[in-house]
Amino acid sequence: MTSHSRRIELMETPAILDEAALADAAPLAWPYNPGLASDADLQLFYRELERIRLRAMLAIERISPAPDAAATARIAGELASLEATLAELRPGSRAHALAVRLALHDDDLDLLWTAVALAADPLVLPHAQVLGGAEARRGLSLSLYALIAELDGSRARAVAHRMLGAHPLVRDHILTWGGDAQAASARPLIAPARTITWLAGGEQADDAMFGAGRVASVAPNAELDARQVATAQVLPSVLAALPSPLVVIEGATGSGRRTAIATVAQALGIEVVVLDLRRVPHGPAALETALVGLRRECRLRDAIPLISDIDEISGPSDDAELALRMLARVIDDMPGPFVVTTGRPGFELPVSRSLVRVHWNVPDTATRRALWLRALGPDAPALDAQLDGIAVRYHLGAGGIGRAVESARLFAGAAPLARGHIIEGVRTNIAERLGELATRQDVSQTWDDLVLAPDILDQVKMVTARVRHAHLVLEGWGFAAKLPKGQGVAALFSGPPGTGKTMVAGLIARELDLELYQVDLSKVVSKWVGETEKQLAKIFEAAEAGHALLLFDEADALFAKRTDVKSATDRYANLEVNYLLQRIESFGGVSILTTNLEASIDPALRRRLAANIVFWPPDADERQRLWRRMLVSRAPMGGVIDARELANEFDEMTGANIRNAVLAAAFLAAAEGQPITQARLERAARGEYLSMGRVLGKGRG
Repeated sequence: MTSHSRRIELMETPAILDEAALADAAPLAWPYNPGLASDADLQLFYRELERIRLRAMLAIERISPAPDAAATARIAGELASLEATLAELRPGSRAHALAVRLALHDDDLDLLWTAVALAADPLVLPHAQVLGGAEARRGLSLSLYALIAELDGSRARAVAHRMLGAHPLVRDHILTWGGDAQAASARPLIAPARTITWLAGGEQADDAMFGAGRVASVAPNAELDARQVATAQVLPSVLAALPSPLVVIEGATGSGRRTAIATVAQALGIEVVVLDLRRVPHGPAALETALVGLRRECRLRDAIPLISDIDEISGPSDDAELALRMLARVIDDMPGPFVVTTGRPGFELPVSRSLVRVHWNVPDTATRRALWLRALGPDAPALDAQLDGIAVRYHLGAGGIGRAVESARLFAGAAPLARGHIIEGVRTNIAERLGELATRQDVSQTWDDLVLAPDILDQVKMVTARVRHAHLVLEGWGFAAKLPKGQGVAALFSGPPGTGKTMVAGLIARELDLELYQVDLSKVVSKWVGETEKQLAKIFEAAEAGHALLLFDEADALFAKRTDVKSATDRYANLEVNYLLQRIESFGGVSILTTNLEASIDPALRRRLAANIVFWPPDADERQRLWRRMLVSRAPMGGVIDARELANEFDEMTGANIRNAVLAAAFLAAAEGQPITQARLERAARGEYLSMGRVLGKGRG
């Protein structure tokens, strides 16, 4: 088959599509949902693709050794008619707005449409292959474009000169270079999928962001407290400032940082595109791809970019430094304002543009109640009487409250929404944010299982009262103004192992109806600079929002005394302790630290504590009560059990040791098919004593 006969076959394909044909057209060769597009942009899109196909057909006629004059005239007439229609459709279109925004030359915009047509319209590629050979499948080369567009020498050279420089279409990734052709004019230009879907009116955010990108939503009738209102009033002038700054919004996750920026931007007539770093796969390559998608989406929409939770970029030093440098380049290179959010005040970015830090607080109690009312909608009246307590307990913003209500409705199913469902909804979202850093502990013991000296028990009850009545004393009576920082409660429990420190922490959580999360220090403490602080920030932030009780077992591993700086290791260790001390002081929740080595705790921690309770080993009477309480069960007993004798004979046992001995005796009895007896208890206690490294005195046992 000659090239001329091939030309004739291609020319027999349909010409301009009418309205009915547009409705019945086959799906385009890219992932696209027309239901998400505006009709005007979609109609323009199809006609621009048809225009490129007609021009390619004319180009084939021009290079044909035996051109068909009648066919040429017919195609030229259809093209002229189509151009007249397009002249009416183009003003006000997305493509027109993009051309104005990027200051595109007419030929540049035409080049963009040609690359899009080659990528999106299956009817264009065969014509392009006749003109440019098999290489046309790789993309649109400048030489192929010059042939299709019938550019003369000066126009073709001008297009090449612009495209081979820092052209905005390439700089903003609206078109991308492909291949490695030695001749620049033969290198293919490719239209990414998002460029195509956007020109056709699609609204779904760029897939290059791994599903972590979206347009920030604006909450209707947003509820702000007085401090948030004051901050929001400053933001418009900050976003409109020249030269455009980097705006760092510092505040807790779920406090409404992104919603605040979106609301302010909407008043200015601008969208905000959010990239959530928590959802971007780890690694510099994935981050780079996501940042490309963010830039392209923002430039297509003329939107403000917002990178959420930028403090996620930390960890192993090499990757973190590379990611921060990459991010800084993107921030500095983007025109217009750039916004990032962080939960770590003072988080540093190596950027050269001016920087503005804005603190966004969690809304106050009254505002949180109003947010709960709005989020609950028709379910609010049934829960109205309990909303005061819910608003006091959970320090959440609009986003966190909305997610909690969504989860609560899933738990409720067809049943009426109740307080328990709300608690489960909050708990679910807290657990997700804590990840593997802290483990939720179920508390099965009761206060009846606890044996403590009266003075120690009084101190424990004072801690409970301080949490239970915090709202009344601090906010109702005005004592909050007397506190320098946080309104939380931090307590240190010290004493030998087995004296009940962890058990008491669990009982306090149960008494106050709090979730108990035990911090896994092996997952938190890191050798990498900044990583420990980042993990701790996550824990404190999530616990404060959900009013959970944090338990730091063996806290001396984190709160050890600061030392003289003799090495870089000492310096960074001291920085970690400094951060912890500040965070404990500003924490608005409940934290309990336990240690067996009180002397190793940094002295600066003590003045930040609501209580410092020392748990002493039990005396003889307390040991006797512990033996008796452990033996109150459904287990079979044989003979008389003398708890006093056990307490006196094994006088160095703590509550944990006594529990272990009773359990060991029970298993001995079960294995031998006999009841628990005094002899078996003594036998088990001797074994526990040996495991403690203790030896019974002469004549004992």
